[in-house]
Amino acid sequence: MFRTWLVGLGAGVFLAAGLALAGDPAVEYPECHRTATPADLEGAKGAHKAATQFYERADYDRAIQYWKDAYQLDCSAHPVLINIANAYEKKGDRAQAIAALETYLARTPDAPDTQTIRDKIQNLRNTIRPEQPAPTASQSASAPVAPPPPPTASVAPSFTAEPPPPQPPYGYAPLTVTGAGVVTLLVGGILTSSGLSDVADAENGCPTRTNCPPDLAEQGNDGRARATVGGVLIGLGAAGVAGGLIWQLGFNHPRPPAGSFASDHELRVTPVAGPGTAGLGLSGCF
Repeated sequence: MFRTWLVGLGAGVFLAAGLALAGDPAVEYPECHRTATPADLEGAKGAHKAATQFYERADYDRAIQYWKDAYQLDCSAHPVLINIANAYEKKGDRAQAIAALETYLARTPDAPDTQTIRDKIQNLRNTIRPEQPAPTASQSASAPVAPPPPPTASVAPSFTAEPPPPQPPYGYAPLTVTGAGVVTLLVGGILTSSGLSDVADAENGCPTRTNCPPDLAEQGNDGRARATVGGVLIGLGAAGVAGGLIWQLGFNHPRPPAGSFASDHELRVTPVAGPGTAGLGLSGCF
């Protein structure tokens, strides 16, 4: 009997200690004084991104776990505690939401949203107070009707989605022009080569170019026409390749956001053409 009593007492003490530790914010969110490494910051960003996706899908348990992982990797990112509190509130665990918000206040005493967080904590505490016994019929008739409680202030997740990478203003158009120029160069080279070959064969068969057989004369004339067309295509292809490369390298760089250092300190390449002059001009602002 005495042994059974000791076992029961020990189990009760152990359970009470476990419950106390589970509700202690200092244990749930231990103090951290280390500096996050670049690898830690990348891992925290990935965990936050996953947590945000789970939060939007109403999978609050996983969202909480991933935000806790992010906070462990970067323990200076205290606004993550607000995200955790939001997820706990959505889940219905207001006590844990209060613990996360109180930890945030303790670690960011000078934050501009301190009063907002305190009001939110008070609202959460009001919602978990024990219910009063139901009044009797006479009390209900005499007691004034209380106004509805104020709505709980919601705090949006502190992290924002990363903007998409800047896109080239002209897309793949300059590369398309360059590729078309290369194809035109190849076709022009083939036509020129075959045309000149036929002209050479005709001249070898009829060096004097007088009283030549009709087939040799026709071969020479066709070859000369193909060589002429091939030369034109070579010129067009070279112009397309050069123009496409200048377009891509000089004007198709992704544009940085307005107001950034890159946009305010920009180097521009401008083609310059005029009577007897051709080239490129450089301009910029600082």
